[in-house]
Amino acid sequence: MKSFKKLQVYIMITQAVAMLCYIVYPSVQDLRPAVFPRQNVFTWVLGIIYTFDTPTGVCPSLHVAYSLGIFSVALKDKDLSGWLKAALTLFVLMVCMAVCFVKQHSSIDVLAALPVCLLAEILVYGKDYWQPKCRHLFSTVRRKMA
Repeated sequence: MKSFKKLQVYIMITQAVAMLCYIVYPSVQDLRPAVFPRQNVFTWVLGIIYTFDTPTGVCPSLHVAYSLGIFSVALKDKDLSGWLKAALTLFVLMVCMAVCFVKQHSSIDVLAALPVCLLAEILVYGKDYWQPKCRHLFSTVRRKMA
C-alpha cells in the first residue's frame, strides 16, 4: 500500500509539471501521416489510436513518465522477482520506443520526460531512499581518497 501511495504522488507530480509545461509552452507534433499507404488491421488500429490520442500536449511525454514511475516503484520492491523486474525493464523500453514509432511523440518528448521523472523521484524518494545511498557512496569515496 505504501508503494502505491508513493506511485500516486509520483504520478501527480509528473502530471502537474507536464500540465504546467503544456500551458506555458503548448506543444504539438506533426509527425503523423495524412493517409496510410496501405490499409490493413495495423493501420486500422493506428487510426483508432490517432482518433483518441491527439498530437497536442506532447512534450514532455506522460506515457514515458508514468511508465518510468511504475518502473521506479517496482525496482524498489524487494518482493518482486528478478525476472519480473527484467520483464518490466523490457516493457518500459518498449513503451518509450512505441510512442515514437506510433508517432504519438518524438524522441525529444521522451527525453523531456526524463528530468520531470527525476524531479518526481527526488521529491518522492529522495529522503527515504536516495539520501542514505548517496551518503554511503560519498563516505566510501572519501575513505578511498584519504
